[in-house]
Amino acid sequence: MKINQSTTLIIVLLLSFCSAETYAQKASVQIYPEVKRQIIQSIGGNYCQANYSDHAADAIGNETLREFRPDHVRVALPMRLRRTPFQDYRGKNFTNQPLVIEVLDELKRMKNEFGVKNFTISVWDLPDEFMVDPSKKAQRIIKPEAYDEVIQMLTDFFLKAKNEYGVEIDQFSFNESDGGYQIIFSPEATIAFVKKAGMKFEKAGLKTKFLLADTAQTKGTVEFATQIMADPTIWKYIGPLCFHSWWSESMPDNEFERVASFGKAWNKEVWCSELGFDAMSWKIKDMNKSWDYALRFAKISHRMMKFAQVEVSLYWTWQNNYEIMSADLKEKYPSYYMTRHQVDFLNTGTQIVHSISSDPDVLSIGAMGPDGSRILQLINLKKEAITVDVTGFDSPSIDATTTTQANNWEIVKNISKSKNGKAALQLKAESVNTFVFNK
Repeated sequence: MKINQSTTLIIVLLLSFCSAETYAQKASVQIYPEVKRQIIQSIGGNYCQANYSDHAADAIGNETLREFRPDHVRVALPMRLRRTPFQDYRGKNFTNQPLVIEVLDELKRMKNEFGVKNFTISVWDLPDEFMVDPSKKAQRIIKPEAYDEVIQMLTDFFLKAKNEYGVEIDQFSFNESDGGYQIIFSPEATIAFVKKAGMKFEKAGLKTKFLLADTAQTKGTVEFATQIMADPTIWKYIGPLCFHSWWSESMPDNEFERVASFGKAWNKEVWCSELGFDAMSWKIKDMNKSWDYALRFAKISHRMMKFAQVEVSLYWTWQNNYEIMSADLKEKYPSYYMTRHQVDFLNTGTQIVHSISSDPDVLSIGAMGPDGSRILQLINLKKEAITVDVTGFDSPSIDATTTTQANNWEIVKNISKSKNGKAALQLKAESVNTFVFNK
């Protein structure tokens, strides 16, 4: 078939038109490298299987430790043991229980084999004998007269970890004690417990501090933490400001900014010790395997970093619970790749800098890597592709890593360049993109 020049011109124009249509929408992002926010201390994870199963370790946990090498971890300490009468592990017998020894072994392995530097221990529940009303499944209140015994059990565990396993516990918390999904503490009860425990830990030569709040969700964190900090006698026992990001998807950004402001006011690092968006998603079969879950997870991760200015993020979880890969390690879910965007590009030592997007559906985080690299992460929530005009970073060569529903991990080198601090970057529909501006 013969094709004349007119036909060729029409085909070229049509192709050009289609290409232009693909990225017809436009937005702009301005990066301000001189306006510095927080420095990321760690993208870490929760290793809490001892609270939900008969073992502290599992295959997914081993794999995430091997791949991600987190500086910070949060580990569950089971103090209400299954199928074991309390009298059999009360007092000094507690640290000799097989599951407790597994936790100690895991802490040692995390430090020695994988280089973990900072350990948080959290407790979800306690034996009925310590409770005001042992029949309750939630909103359980510890008897004040039981505080000393509980504190001694904790002290015994921390000392054994330090003296026999070479691991010092940096932080401790009762999980979500504001919400009371197992144990609940009022601010007054928190102060009373911290005062006793802090003195005990200090006298025993332990450096362990209490997480400030460790609340169940963003909302209410500032109020709960404010009431706890009303007593200056406990300040020396209090560590980072800490909260969980559950049930926070619909909250305005300024609620996260309140958390950041509180941390600055009290000179506290801000931590998200359970990073996730829906604490009830386990009720939906295979939800954590879905693209929807991954994109929502990426969005909450972004908001924690950008608006709450979180310095330590502990993902829920890096074990077989809201897992990011299959138990046999053969399949990695989309949320695994969302996690890698953070672990690979925005990890320890990264300086977050200010950035503004013209489009609320195009989320931006600008950063300076510890090696001097310049990083821009863009999340396109639109169902259409878009071109983003970026200003603020110079580079002769920009590399891109993109995650979409169709392609979990697409790497393109030298995808663009910036001139006079300006670059045009193309984002696929519903995509998470990390751009590295090479020197």
